Parts: sequence; structure tokens; C-alpha cells
Amino acid sequence: MNIYSTLSVLAFVSYLIMGAYPLKRNRGNLEWSFLLIALAMAWWALTLSIFYMASSVEQALLMYILSGVARILMPAIFLNFALVLSAGEKKINKATSFITLIPAFLFIYLLLKTALITPVIVSDGGLWNIQLEKNGIWWLLFEIYLVGYFAAAVSIIWNHARTAPSYRERKMSTIIFMTSSLSLIACWVLNSFLPSVGVHGIQALSHIISLLATGGIAYALLHYPPITINPSLAGESIIDKVTDLVVLLDSQGRVIRLNYRAMKELGVEYADDWRSLVAPEHHEVLEAEFECIRQNATGKGDYHHRPVTIDYITSGGRRIPVKLFISLIREDADSIGYSLVAQDLRHTLRLRDRIEESRESERLTRMRLHEFRVINEAITLINHSESPEELFRNVFSLTHEHLSLKEGQAYIMEDGKPVPAEGNDYEFQDTDLKGILEGLSAENVFVDDGIVAVAIRHGDDLPGFFVFRNGRDPDEYEVKLLETIGAEAASTLKRIFYQKKLLKSLEEKELLLREIHHRVKNNLQVVSSLLNLQSSYIKDPQIVSTLKDSQGRVMSMSMIHEKLYRSENLSDIDVRGYIEGLVRSIMFSYQKPDQRVDVRFDLDDVKLNIDTIMPLGLIVNELVTNAFKYAFPNGDGELLVSLKRRGDRFVLRVADNGVGLPPDFSLDNLRSLGMLLVRNLTGQLDGTLEYTSGSGTEFQIEFSEIRYAERF
Repeated sequence: MNIYSTLSVLAFVSYLIMGAYPLKRNRGNLEWSFLLIALAMAWWALTLSIFYMASSVEQALLMYILSGVARILMPAIFLNFALVLSAGEKKINKATSFITLIPAFLFIYLLLKTALITPVIVSDGGLWNIQLEKNGIWWLLFEIYLVGYFAAAVSIIWNHARTAPSYRERKMSTIIFMTSSLSLIACWVLNSFLPSVGVHGIQALSHIISLLATGGIAYALLHYPPITINPSLAGESIIDKVTDLVVLLDSQGRVIRLNYRAMKELGVEYADDWRSLVAPEHHEVLEAEFECIRQNATGKGDYHHRPVTIDYITSGGRRIPVKLFISLIREDADSIGYSLVAQDLRHTLRLRDRIEESRESERLTRMRLHEFRVINEAITLINHSESPEELFRNVFSLTHEHLSLKEGQAYIMEDGKPVPAEGNDYEFQDTDLKGILEGLSAENVFVDDGIVAVAIRHGDDLPGFFVFRNGRDPDEYEVKLLETIGAEAASTLKRIFYQKKLLKSLEEKELLLREIHHRVKNNLQVVSSLLNLQSSYIKDPQIVSTLKDSQGRVMSMSMIHEKLYRSENLSDIDVRGYIEGLVRSIMFSYQKPDQRVDVRFDLDDVKLNIDTIMPLGLIVNELVTNAFKYAFPNGDGELLVSLKRRGDRFVLRVADNGVGLPPDFSLDNLRSLGMLLVRNLTGQLDGTLEYTSGSGTEFQIEFSEIRYAERF
């Protein structure tokens, strides 16, 4: 065996080892594809080894052609490997793999038919030498196939090295790209530019380069394979990512593993014994749990025990309350350890405390709302009392319903002595009352020997008090409620007393005011009678007429005061009744015996104050008097008196169908006292005066009610 044959055998063995070794770690599509590459290279090395040891030309020629089969298959197998690499976990289509092999099968067929090359083998110093005759177009196509497939494979690997989703895949693809591309370049340089080394030297160097490339690919597959999930890896990942504190023990109780959360919370990365992690007072509890687990564990699988609540101890001495779940880990029938999964209870305990605080706050809020409703009900009920008797009834109703105070009595202080209020049949002894008054001198609620006394206190004044025989001492809330009841009762009682005094005073003042209006009315009637008496001694008709006009004006004012003291309301006067009475009084005074005047009224239901009705009455008196005196010289006629509301103003109309006004009548040049009064009184009412004259006369006055400011 010569050196070249020996190198080829060694290469053959190396290819097989490198191709098979990755399959021991993982048997994926990529590893099987690499095995095909290694087998093709091993076939090439084996046939060359036999070629170098061939005993005849025919045998050497056969081995060389068979080695050519491996070289022709190599580009297709390498391209298929690149496709599998780039596909990742996806499986490439079988049709794709078959299509990539079609050109290889074609060139193998041409090789076997010697249409691709014609090898000529001669002996050269004991070694077979090969001389090739390349057959034109087929050899050109073969070189295109060779270069194209290798270039496509290298491009695919390079693209995957840049775009692979994981770092490991990118690293693996980069190593494969570097080793395969460098080996291809080296082989090309060797075959193209170093022919001086001879055919056998080229073959040996090619094997060395191919071994380096194959070794690089095998290294990449072994050291940077794509990670695939498995139970062990998944378990490690789950243990490290769970939020519980996980501690794994061996069968002797030694700590063999802490997950990330346990190391972070406990402040340790390693512990010899589980006792160093657990509070001392819980050691016996856990030992009993371990013993119970061992005794009850039968059959296959894990045995899970009931959870226990213990405290872990951190490296800094802090306690972490946890809920611990202990499981026995078994492998077939053997117990190999324990898993301790602890739920951190700090957040749960804080949440529980907050819930308790919230419940207590809610309870207090409900209680305060109930107290507020009771106090509000008490204040409302007491404040709506209209008499002392109603007040006391309401108080006893409240104390009976909300405080269960059944036997009680209300007392009113009269001349410094307590007098029982009417409506209660339970009375206390004088000796009790003396002690109660002494107690209430310092406190609003006095409790002594089953007796509860509540002061009806207003400032320093004590107008009365309540006494109850309770049989028990009231609590803080009941004392506050009783204080509130006493204070509100004092305010209400004082209001009732003030209301009575005020009503009595108002009644007295109203009676006095009616008497004043009555006296004024009588005095004005006296003045009217005096004017009437005086006119009987005067012979001048003009003076008599003047006195009579004055008498009418006095009577119009007298009627106003009469309306006031007869009405229920001393501030407003019924205008309709007043005007109708005034006009009829004027008609009775001025209508002649042979005169027939039809008086009509069109009056709204209006009430006006005395400040407005006084000038209005004088105006009506003057206009109606003038109508009776001057409008009907022939005796008969019609007179209309109207008062209408127009928004917040009023319109007075006095119209007749008499002879009308004199031609020279003018409001700007009045000589009559009566019309001067009408004009001035209209201004006092903030009104406007208009008139029309022709076949009769009509005066229209629009005015407002006078609103004077409060005098007191």
C-alpha cells in the first residue's frame, strides 16, 4: 500500500466518523443531510484508495469512474444540505430534493457512457496516472453545473447566516459558510494554478482541504445546533420563570437547586440544608411532613402532600411567610428527592389586611351613616314641632325607638322649680330631681344609678330637662345623640316661646292699627260733616260748590280707612269694592232729581296698597264728580268707570257720552283745582294722563303701584 492509498483510507474513515458523530446528539434533517455529504466524500476517498492499489488498467479505470460519481453527486448533495439548513424546522419538499439531483444523474450517465470525459490511464513509476480528454459541450455544461450548484449553496448558507432567527443558527451558518467557501476556493486554486504538484498531489491536497471543510461543518453542527424543546430544558425554564419559590432537595434533604425567584427573595445562591432556609420553629413541622410523605408514598409517580404555612428566613434575617407545597419526586419505584414550591404570602397577607381594614371602614361608615340618619331624623322631627306638647311627644318617640328609653318625663322650669309637662304619667321623686339638677349644672347628660337626665339648655339658660329611667349606662354614641336631642329641643322650645310672644305682639299691633284706621275714618267723617254744616250757612253758590267738592274728597279718603280696618289684610285694599262704593257715593251726592245717569263698571279683581289707592281714589273722585256736574246738562247719560291690569301696570278709564270738554280745555293751562289734582296725582303714581273729547269725554290714566322701601 502506497502513501496515497493510505491517505485515502484515513480520509475515508475520517469522513465516516465526522458524518456519523452529529447523529449521536440529534437526528434531524440537517444531520442526515450532512451524513450524505460525508458518505459522498468517503465514497470518493474509498474509490481513490482502491484506484491507487489497482492491479490492472481495467480495475484502475473502473475505480476512477466510480470516484467521479461521488464528485458529480457532491454539488447536488451540498445544495440539498444548504436548502435543509435554510429551511430550519420546516421540511423541504421531496420533489425539490429530487429536482436538484436530476443534473447529477444526467452527468453520471454521461460519465458512465464516456460522453463526458475519456480517461486514459497509464502506469507511472508504480502508480496509475490519469490523462483526461474532455468532451466539448458536455464538459462545459458540467462545469456550469459544478460552479452553479456550489455557488447557489454557498449563497443560501450566507443568506441564512444573516437572517436566521436565533443567534445559534446564525453562528452555525457563518461557520459552515466560512469553511465551505474557503475549501471551494482552495480546491479551485489547487486545480487551476498548481498543476505542478501532479495529479496524485492534487488528489491528496484535495482530501486534506475537504477534511477541513467537513470538520468545520461537523464542528458547527455539534456546537451550535438549533435549540429544540425537550422535557429537561422545559423543566429548567419553567422552574426559573415561575413566580413561586422553588427548592429541590435530594433524598437526604440536601438542597440541590434553587430557582431564580428563590435565590432573589432569600438572598442566597446555594444552601447545604433546607433547615438554613426555614425558621427554626418550623423545622419539626417540615420533618414530620417529610416523614408522612415517605410513609404514604406507594406506587409510581410523585406524592403531593397538603400545603403547610411556614416562614422562610432570608440571608438578612427577614421572614417571608409562605404556603409550602411538598412533592416527592420518584423515578420508577425509587424516591430521588423532594420539590418544595412555596407561594409568597406577603402580598396575600397585605391584601387580607387591606380587606379587613376596608371591611372595618365600611362597617364604621355604615354605622356613621346610621347615626347621621338618626340625628338628622331627630333634628327634623324636633324642629317641626309647633307646641311644647308636640315637642315632648316627638322626643319620647325618638328616645323610645332608637335608645329604648321607655319610662321618662319632661320638666319645665318655672320660678326655678321643675314642673312636669303635660302628657306624661311618669314622675320622679323630688329627691331625685334635686340630684338631677345638680348633675345637669355641670353636664348636658347626667347618668346616675339607672337614671339618665338630658338638659334642655340654651346657652346658660336651662328652660327644662328630660329624665329617663334606663337601667343601663348609655354608650358614647347614645350620649351624643341625647346631647343633640337636648340642644335641638332647647332651640325649638325657645322658638315656640318666641313665636307665641311674636304672634301675641302682632295681634296687639294689628288691633291697634285697625283702631287707628277706624279713628281716622271717624275723624274724616267729622270733617266732612263740619263742611256740610258750614255750607248750610253760606249763601254764595260757588263757595257751597267748593265746600261740597272738598267734602267729597274727604269722603273718598275716609272710605279708604274704612276699607282698611274692615279688611283681613291691612296692607292691601280691594279696589273694585272701593271704587264702586266711591262712585255710588258721588252719584248720591251730585245726581239731580230729574237726572238719570246709567253708571257701568268694568273693574278687574285688583288689590293695591294704601300708598297707591289714596291718590287713585282722589283721581276717581275728581273725574266722576266732574262728569256728574258738567257732562249731562240735559239730564240723561251714561258713565263708564274701568280699571284693567296691563302687565305690571294698570289703566284707569272714566268715560261719558255727555257734551264734552270746553274748546279751550288744555292740560298745560288748567284753571280748575280738580283737574290740577288729577294731573299732579297722576305724576305721583308715575303715570300718564290722556283725554279725548267730542261726542262725550274720556280720560285714560296708565300708572304703576307705588312700592315704597321698608320703613323699619
